[in-house]
Amino acid sequence: MASSLGTIALAARSLAPTTRISAVSRAGFASLPQSHTPRRAIVCRKPPHNVASRAVTIRKASTTAEPPSDTLTWDRFFDLRRKRRYVNLGASLVTAAATVSVAGPILASQDIDTWGAQLTGMDPVFVLGLSTLAVAAGGWLCGPSFGSGAFGVWISRRGWAQAYQTKDRSFYKRIQQHRADPSSSSPQNPLPDYYGEKVASVKDYRRWLKDQRAFKLKKSKNLF
Repeated sequence: MASSLGTIALAARSLAPTTRISAVSRAGFASLPQSHTPRRAIVCRKPPHNVASRAVTIRKASTTAEPPSDTLTWDRFFDLRRKRRYVNLGASLVTAAATVSVAGPILASQDIDTWGAQLTGMDPVFVLGLSTLAVAAGGWLCGPSFGSGAFGVWISRRGWAQAYQTKDRSFYKRIQQHRADPSSSSPQNPLPDYYGEKVASVKDYRRWLKDQRAFKLKKSKNLF
């Protein structure tokens, strides 16, 4: 029994230094700094000046870009208004020539010149010429009706019919509102473009407003 207790005591003594060394080694390992992978710092750099200016230029270009092709602006309205005038003029020429070519032989076959000469006492040639001019004038007056109809069909296909009519009414309201009183016109102070027929762009409209204001100022000066 005594010998077994002595053996256990000797074994405990032999294990005590090992336990102490393992505790010291654990404490040493715990005090050592832990290894880790270094991270790269994220730096926000300011873009170069040319890149920033290019972005500003692109933004300005996008804001000042032309309107879509299906939008009826005032410049396009004035352009269409000028085209409508040319279409009506061409239609008047065509209808005048058509009426003369159709009604001329009929007038010649009915002896209108002889009847007119007997009624008015004029030469038959003058009667025939006046009759031809009257027929041509009637055809000329019918031309704008055909021209406006053809122009309306064309702008309807483009999708501008309603917008064109709206801007046309608005334009004539502006003309009626800002034009001067024609009763105060005189040879020394003539009325400038009463119906606004010479207005073909926004720049012309601004010039028309200046002319109307100048006419009113000149009229008021003449009153005093």
